[in-house]
Amino acid sequence: MSAEVFKVYTEQNPPYNFLENGKVKGQATLLLEQLFQKSGHTIFENNIYLLPWTIGYHEVLNKKNTMIYSMARIHEREALFQWVGPIGKMTLGVIAKKSKHMIIASPDALHSYKIATIPGTSTEKALFDIGFRAEELDRFANLTSQLKKLKENRVDAIAFGVEAVWQLLREMGNDLSEYEVVYVLKESDLYFAFSKETNTKLIAELNETLKTLLK
Repeated sequence: MSAEVFKVYTEQNPPYNFLENGKVKGQATLLLEQLFQKSGHTIFENNIYLLPWTIGYHEVLNKKNTMIYSMARIHEREALFQWVGPIGKMTLGVIAKKSKHMIIASPDALHSYKIATIPGTSTEKALFDIGFRAEELDRFANLTSQLKKLKENRVDAIAFGVEAVWQLLREMGNDLSEYEVVYVLKESDLYFAFSKETNTKLIAELNETLKTLLK
């Protein structure tokens, strides 16, 4: 296959992808750079765009030679993208302050609380799957906004990848012992997601190359 140039999007989701000193870093970022280097493909302008999830998602849905990571591969997205991976796992959960004393014996109990989400994420979709409606949720563009509201007690809980929440809470100077996972929504495999028009042979080659990197 001839070398291609891809415009690459991601979001703040440590430890897989995050911004550090103005550069996008993380486990998945390093793996993507290694994958492209080994396969001969390049990142447009050598720049990864860290944007709110809904913006990057929309770009990859509608434009050729684009990709986004790290994306949970769920049924509703299966036919919308070409997939390379898996590249990791993520626990999707609901996190709250221990001082809230939230005891969630069943999914229905979550409806009693104000929960913050990021629109279009697999975590929000997992809440929809257990009966939530968009108007019930406090929806923010990014995880940092969620965590600030949680710290200030302006929401009862947030729903996102548990690993990312712990890392950002730590970076923001919070005491992790004050927080807990009150409900696990699901476990998801993470992937590199390419625009639907991407050549299937190229995707197959990337998957084969990825296997050699993950050995």
